[in-house]
Amino acid sequence: MDWSSTPSITPGLLKRTEVLAALRAEVGDDSSGRPSDALIAALRTAGILRLPIPAEYGGLDANWRDASVMITALARADASVGIIVFLHYAAISRIIAYGSAEQRKRFLTAVARDGRIFASSWSEPGSDAAKQKISTSAIRLAEGGWELNGAKTFTTGAGVADLYLVLTRTGEEDEAQGSYGRSNQGIFVVDSTRPGFVVEGILDLSGMRRSATGLIRLSGYTAEARDMLTHSHATPDAIGYPHTLGLTLGSVALGVAEDALEIAVEMGRRRMLLDNPLYRHHIFELGSQLAAIRGVVQSAAEAEGDRTGPALTAKVFGSETAEMICRTAQGLAGSAAFSRHHALNRLAQDARALTLMGPPNYLCRELVASRVAER
Repeated sequence: MDWSSTPSITPGLLKRTEVLAALRAEVGDDSSGRPSDALIAALRTAGILRLPIPAEYGGLDANWRDASVMITALARADASVGIIVFLHYAAISRIIAYGSAEQRKRFLTAVARDGRIFASSWSEPGSDAAKQKISTSAIRLAEGGWELNGAKTFTTGAGVADLYLVLTRTGEEDEAQGSYGRSNQGIFVVDSTRPGFVVEGILDLSGMRRSATGLIRLSGYTAEARDMLTHSHATPDAIGYPHTLGLTLGSVALGVAEDALEIAVEMGRRRMLLDNPLYRHHIFELGSQLAAIRGVVQSAAEAEGDRTGPALTAKVFGSETAEMICRTAQGLAGSAAFSRHHALNRLAQDARALTLMGPPNYLCRELVASRVAER
């Protein structure tokens, strides 16, 4: 794998770690549903987790464009690891934007110094994609703090992450609702080492099989007042905040598409098909589709002002086009490429999973179209 396309800060950073070696060693091994302990340990010490954290908290002070490039580089080796890091960066962006001075120091320093990993827990059984209806509750305690109770599903990084941004009902008056969430909700930072937090299992997914996506439960979990990140009207904005920076799952899709095209080219070289005009034509088409994904992802990272529209557009276009690239490459490879363990089938399933990950593509389309209509 070539890291030369990553920003200047990252090639040396990654080459000094065991991340690349660990990724190569685990290619195709999804038996546990999560990355190995060795890979997680390498991530903790590599500097990857602290890439976008401001220098004052011990981070590397990279911008969000560089963070997106890092996500793509990781996803090209393993989309599941790319998605875990994407969600970690998204959580960090919320801490930076909505955290108090004390919260920023406490949580960002913990990532930079100790390699702690963030995840987010929004979804629940029966809840809608826009998170308008959730049942996990936060009840204010007379002595201060809150008691959290409820179950969350589709939590990526379950059992891998140390800290979780958990969306709850707070019982406040619901005066308005945003694109995501409602104003009677709050976001708490939940520490997985405290009593009342349990990982109940990892889901057997078709795609993103190593992403440690699973179920968590909060049973009488006590959160201190200082663990509440947002409440009331700030919550809907905080849920969608990473998109305003240009962070997009299209970055993961780009890595998937790059890997699929590389496999198709190498397969043609191995079978001596690159001299065949028809095969070269297919490779050209795949390359042009890949270039289009790269263009929309870069556009999202570099747009002026609020980048929500470009970020959601990149997510939809990137994931759907990446799946098309993977399926075309499978057709070129033949029937063997549709077997469960074939690399191209794995990539196609990963791309498909991206279309369903929040916000799912149908909701992205609605959100972007609504913004256009409002203008």
